[in-house]
Amino acid sequence: MRTGLIKIMANSIPKDFIDRLIDDSDIVAVLSNYLSLTKKGSNYTCCCPFHEEKTPSFSVSPQKSIYHCFGCGKGGNVLSFIMDYEGLNFVEAVEKLAEINNVTVPRQANSAQNDFTKIYEINEQVANFYFDALKDNENKHIVEYLKDRGISGTTAKNFKIGFANFNQHKLLADLKKKFSDKEILESGNFMKNEKGFYPFQRNRVTFPIQNSSGKFIGFGGRVIDDSQPKYLNSKDSKFFNKTRELYGFNNAKKDKKTDSFIVTEGYMDVVMLSEHGVNNAVASLGTAFSQNHINSMFKMRKKIIYCFDSDEAGLKAAWRALQISLKNVFDDRTVRFLFLPENYDPDSFIKEHGQEEFAKKLERSMVLESFTYQYLKRGMKLDSPEDVRKIIFEFKKLIPMIRSETLKETLLQKISTELNINKDILLKEDAPDVKPIFKTQKKIEKKNYENELLLLIFILENFANSFQTEANEFYNFVQGSKNQEIIEIKDMILGIKEQDVTKKQTPLFTKAMMIDLKLTKEEAYAEFIRASDVIRLEYDESFADYLINLAKKKELTTERKENLQKLLNLRDNNSIQEEELIQDLNKYS
Repeated sequence: MRTGLIKIMANSIPKDFIDRLIDDSDIVAVLSNYLSLTKKGSNYTCCCPFHEEKTPSFSVSPQKSIYHCFGCGKGGNVLSFIMDYEGLNFVEAVEKLAEINNVTVPRQANSAQNDFTKIYEINEQVANFYFDALKDNENKHIVEYLKDRGISGTTAKNFKIGFANFNQHKLLADLKKKFSDKEILESGNFMKNEKGFYPFQRNRVTFPIQNSSGKFIGFGGRVIDDSQPKYLNSKDSKFFNKTRELYGFNNAKKDKKTDSFIVTEGYMDVVMLSEHGVNNAVASLGTAFSQNHINSMFKMRKKIIYCFDSDEAGLKAAWRALQISLKNVFDDRTVRFLFLPENYDPDSFIKEHGQEEFAKKLERSMVLESFTYQYLKRGMKLDSPEDVRKIIFEFKKLIPMIRSETLKETLLQKISTELNINKDILLKEDAPDVKPIFKTQKKIEKKNYENELLLLIFILENFANSFQTEANEFYNFVQGSKNQEIIEIKDMILGIKEQDVTKKQTPLFTKAMMIDLKLTKEEAYAEFIRASDVIRLEYDESFADYLINLAKKKELTTERKENLQKLLNLRDNNSIQEEELIQDLNKYS
């Protein structure tokens, strides 16, 4: 959300305007545009829009201007709701919220170079022109072509499929009435040489490409004869990046009948699936599947089904998608893989066999673990020790990509069972063991860890000014931590320090703010020390030195004294001084 173009655009909107926009928004009124809220006590409730449930667990607090679902954990403020519900990025959500509140989004001086309003208008006008071209008698053969492909008029209208003829003089003349030559060229729809302007898409069926907020950002074009290239996409630009956009995503995210996205390889797959009632399909734009793509989909739904051709190119595309998926599949997120029979793609399969048979194929799609094994054993002989070693070698390359311990366990179980190999062998590295500095410590249970973290967030947000020295010590730990679990919450924690509203837009922060707890400053300080020590004992290797320093200055509390004793007793390589300190701590008061 805060990278690349979005970061530049976000910086062009004054921060105080964003803060004021959020503060001035009536969260109940805004969410009522999307949900049927019922008053319950001082809050409002309804069934959660982000997961299926029969008993309402979605709560909106007008006093705190936040929402939280006690079922799935989703939460945030009015801006994060719009982002999650509509699948918008940060800037688009700000613009949407401003539109709801009937205010204009101001732009700072550097925003002009990143304001693509005119480009979006040009692209929409071009899309309408190409679509209207299908009504021209001269283009009857294009309409017949689309009908032969199985595309109805309704589907063509839904996707605004059109035709770009060789002669586009009228389109250019119409554009020049409203836009400058520079804007027309920047849109990418026309090029210019010594003879003048000429269209980028020529003699092609056109597929307009929309971003997640519905803005027209580019076009895909397909020839209707044997010309090359068969497909031609708009060129990458500041407003159109193929590694970020998915064809059909704006339509697919609106389909409330499914809990998944289907990833296909082409425009026609998406269009034809929609023609037959499958409206949750998307396609990459002639590029390999990317991290941005999976982020966009997992932001909206928990399940992705990759549906690629069963040829070698399709298998390799699926394998690349799997590798990206490994670090993104955790908790209840899932991915599956569907390979249709040879010589079929989604377009041809659903035309011949219908939506019901396609749905059956989806149900029988391969889970991630099965596809991993099936791909690795291609061309291998399982009765050959050499081939088994090769499979294991390739599998070990995947392990560092996996973030979920559960996924790691199920993958290990699958491979070890199929190869009849001990799981420990799959995990064992060929490097010599290095003696750890610390003995293995019992992990804090996730539930307890989360409870301590929620309490910390609540106290930092409401009481940190009362004990800035200790709070800053904790902020410094978070800032410098290389532990993955701490890195994941770093932006949010530092957002509390900086009072940055945008960084605090996380379900965890919202859940913490829903805590109904009344503490004195003294109680808040004591709880902060206790909770922060629990987390630092688990994740901060330098915490012992910090406590030792306090001990030398006789500034240890009783609880911290016990924590230090515990940590020093767990160390394998205590110095003589530290061993003496353990004894001294027994006398410490």
